[in-house]
Amino acid sequence: MIKASQKIGVGQAHSKFILIGEHAVVYGEPAIAIPFPLVNVTAEINYRPGPVEFVSNFYSGAIRDIPVKLEGLAKCVEAVCQHLQHATQDFQIELISSIPIGRGLGSSAAIAVALVRSLYDFFQKKLERSDLMQFVDLAEKYAHGTPSGIDMEATSSDQPIWFEKNKPIQSVEIDQPLHFIVADTGRIGDTHAAVASIKQKYEAEVDQTKARINRLAELTDQAKMMLKNGQAVELGIILNQAHEQLRALGVSDPGLDHYVEVSNNAGALGAKLTGGGRGGCIIALAPSLEVATEIEAALIRESAAQTWLCTIGEVMKS
Repeated sequence: MIKASQKIGVGQAHSKFILIGEHAVVYGEPAIAIPFPLVNVTAEINYRPGPVEFVSNFYSGAIRDIPVKLEGLAKCVEAVCQHLQHATQDFQIELISSIPIGRGLGSSAAIAVALVRSLYDFFQKKLERSDLMQFVDLAEKYAHGTPSGIDMEATSSDQPIWFEKNKPIQSVEIDQPLHFIVADTGRIGDTHAAVASIKQKYEAEVDQTKARINRLAELTDQAKMMLKNGQAVELGIILNQAHEQLRALGVSDPGLDHYVEVSNNAGALGAKLTGGGRGGCIIALAPSLEVATEIEAALIRESAAQTWLCTIGEVMKS
């Protein structure tokens, strides 16, 4: 039992962005995802007699009254408590997140990862990764139906990952620091519409659509080599080409295309949408920190809702 002196549990998780391979990953092709710690979530659990309550900026109230769209979090909490043989009661969950929701940055997976970690910390139990993935997958299925699994892997990993469905996760080697700008359009992405667009194209233009998916897979393979060899200029070209394939598949939209163009005109080596598309975010690769700040300023002038400048590769070698 939890004693009076053991009234707090804390769990954290970071966001992620997909460097390349989104949507193709649904069809069994690889993708590369990058940890994005500049936006993150903390879950804190405190002892509180009575029914479990949530406190957050998107829902505050009893777990039994949680909205349908957040039901996965409630099911996740219940499953963890059952697994640890504790009643689902006598604690309060506070979620503090800086991850914008619906932008393709893995907010739902990160929240679930932080939540599971906080519960295990609260109950003073060792959390195995297999159990973490099992519980987060449960929450993600409620949130997304049939998630690929890349979000929960990336938001719980400190390394860039190479992801293929139903295959072991691999870390990705990055030879030199790379400077990225992540820019939020301010619009919630419509992943379902983007996925439906590709499905419709498969039905109407089978060979052409398969060729585009295969091309995205080829570009992802090339990107892995560019990262390993420190070829930033070539990587930028690959990112631009990937965006063109995604645009042709109906995944992009005029707003995303505009920010990609703004980034490239401001000196980016390459830029593309990241995540589900039809809103959400873009990423831009800069040749230096100085140019990165110029790209960021250009995006802000063009009314990007939020921007972040991050450097990867300094502590991310495999």
